[in-house]
Amino acid sequence: MMKHIAALIALASPLYAASESRSIQASFYCFQYAPGIQSLDVPDGAAGRSIRLSTANITPSVNLVLSGNDAIVFASGDKTKPAVRVAIPGDVAKALIVLLPAPAGSPEPYRGFAIDYTRDRFPLGTYRLVNVSKHPVRGAIGRSYAEVNPGGVAGLELQGDEGATQGVKFEFNEKGKWNRLTESRAAVRRDRRWLVCVYQDPATQRINLRSIPDRDYPVTAPTATASIAE
Repeated sequence: MMKHIAALIALASPLYAASESRSIQASFYCFQYAPGIQSLDVPDGAAGRSIRLSTANITPSVNLVLSGNDAIVFASGDKTKPAVRVAIPGDVAKALIVLLPAPAGSPEPYRGFAIDYTRDRFPLGTYRLVNVSKHPVRGAIGRSYAEVNPGGVAGLELQGDEGATQGVKFEFNEKGKWNRLTESRAAVRRDRRWLVCVYQDPATQRINLRSIPDRDYPVTAPTATASIAE
């Protein structure tokens, strides 16, 4: 089912509807580092928690105290200026915060958005496809298919028998023509879930795709991989 997250990517405007602070569980994934900032200080209601960002893995969950409806996170060692400000929907208790370098001239070095990271909204055996490029994207894994407009997110639920190998294909549309992003094979697994992020490099304008497995909980040793080759 397609959802739109354009409002989550517009980060610069704080929301003032809720003044009371609340806490959530938050994990972070960094698609590309902002220059000089690879660690963040996360307000946790106590002394704060320092986390190291990764472009290969999703970080373990930490407690995050919000300011109103915003997650305001700082570069490690410097709490004078936010590194990123992300709006968190009021019904989200556990979030996956995806970070990307902000365009030149932005007030913070990162921009980002939040995805509901609970099991009922992001179940095992699914790929969550997020399109933060300027091009429509479509993807198919076996019989599962989704098209995602810029600023959109969709789920691809794996179909078929456990362990069965299926074809994987992702494409982006430019000037009315579909172009290949990646084409590979994946095994049906229902003991984990994946984030798939499509992003346009602001410097090179190249469209990038990255598939990141969720390691937020223990899983059995795999007999086959379900990673999407870049």
